[in-house]
Amino acid sequence: MSENSDVVPPRISVLPQSQAGAAGAVLSRSHADYPSFRHLFPDPERRARVLVAMFTGIARDAARLGSAYGALGDGGELYGVAIWLSPGRFPWSAWRQLRGAPWMLSVLRSDPGSFRAFMKTGATGARLHPTYPHWYLETMGVDPSVQRQGLGGRLLEPVLEVADRDQVDCYLETARPENAEYYARHGFIIENRALQLIPNGPAHIAMRRRPQTRSGSCTLARANSEIGHGALPSGRTAHST
Repeated sequence: MSENSDVVPPRISVLPQSQAGAAGAVLSRSHADYPSFRHLFPDPERRARVLVAMFTGIARDAARLGSAYGALGDGGELYGVAIWLSPGRFPWSAWRQLRGAPWMLSVLRSDPGSFRAFMKTGATGARLHPTYPHWYLETMGVDPSVQRQGLGGRLLEPVLEVADRDQVDCYLETARPENAEYYARHGFIIENRALQLIPNGPAHIAMRRRPQTRSGSCTLARANSEIGHGALPSGRTAHST
């Protein structure tokens, strides 16, 4: 699929664990200049290594839970990823954190000087995370080569439909102010404009989506842009998502 193609990948599918590496690569490219990660990992080369390790681990965790979604081309190419966690899955359990130790160690090896701030950010995020039942958009990103073709909206839709059916809220955070308008088109409203997850770092905007009534097979309108959405330790979104 070329950069200027008007063809949208034909299917959104739940990703298996075997696709975790490909998902990590897509998410690392879509978040290369994300404000939170630029602050935590100032060196671009170190940041790139960190993001691949972290997003691969986060994707593998969600794939085990059946809540990692991908936008796939006819040949199986992965163009975009949405990582959701169902109600009660965040913060991560002690077992899931232990299972994620290898990617945490990869982050430590990639940028030892930033690791303490990285882990502190994750702990802060877990402490400030809402306690009401909700689907959590841990992270979302579309490969830069195919952005602005509606993939972000398509990646959101499967879980938004489930949340509406089950009358459950959704929640996310983003460190990009321009993302708020994007997510508002999908029913999210701002809960907190200055959520301070990163010490002396960029503030995040917390957004909540209440269940919506759907008419027949009507779905939400597809967006015309895609926005990187980053995650932090223990699945903490850095916008994110």
